[in-house]
Amino acid sequence: MFGYIKPMTEELKVKEHELYKSIYCGLCSAMGEHICTSNRLTLSYDIVFLALVRCCVTGENIHIEKKRCMAHPVKPRNRAYIPETLRYCARVSALLTFYNVKDDVEDGGKLSSKLLLPSAKRYMKKADMPDLGEMIKAHLDELSSLEKENGSLDRNADCFGRLLGEVFACGLENAELYNFGYHIGKWIYITDAADDFEKDKKSGEYNPLSAYETLPREALGIASTLELEAAYTSFDRLEHKNQVLKAIIENILTLGMPSVSHKVTGDNK
Repeated sequence: MFGYIKPMTEELKVKEHELYKSIYCGLCSAMGEHICTSNRLTLSYDIVFLALVRCCVTGENIHIEKKRCMAHPVKPRNRAYIPETLRYCARVSALLTFYNVKDDVEDGGKLSSKLLLPSAKRYMKKADMPDLGEMIKAHLDELSSLEKENGSLDRNADCFGRLLGEVFACGLENAELYNFGYHIGKWIYITDAADDFEKDKKSGEYNPLSAYETLPREALGIASTLELEAAYTSFDRLEHKNQVLKAIIENILTLGMPSVSHKVTGDNK
């Protein structure tokens, strides 16, 4: 994923911030346990967000213990244990890492991606989720075809939105959760396209906004806002089984993600 989905930590209550950090640490641990130690290096804020949302919807029990780890060997830190949620998110992260690295290598990308590919293949095998893996591959293949055809931003974002909708709702049979993931996916794609605009313009690489001479800031600001509003509407319709998680997610949707949108697009309205 892309690492855009962060909370505005200064606006979180202490208990909310502590829970967020404990789930971050718990997911890092789960990635090491269910995939491998090196896979922890691919942990992103977006996958933490996936864990927050699925746990909030399922109501799975959160058990927290103080633990040391390689990153924090001296002072123990709170680590959340949410077995089903974190296991699923660790495996999803492994799948997304593999396909992201594979796509970059096929596009003649960075040397680092070529070096990482053997490890990413092992991550995928350890994830052992062939059905979800095939779904992700199908959507990414479709997205790749659209991009090679110089597809529009809206069509491309729709494809990535459908992928994220499936990832958020997988195994839970929740149409509203799918809708939520769909709009989050569209927002991520729009944000990433805007973020990469100047870099891609200089390198000549594909970007769905490359037809513009300058970044269409106002239009992108409106598009981002609409996706966030739609995501929030879907989230509001879900059953929230953990009120602290609900508050963290609302912080991300109403403060953290809009802040990223404003920073990336430069539209501060």
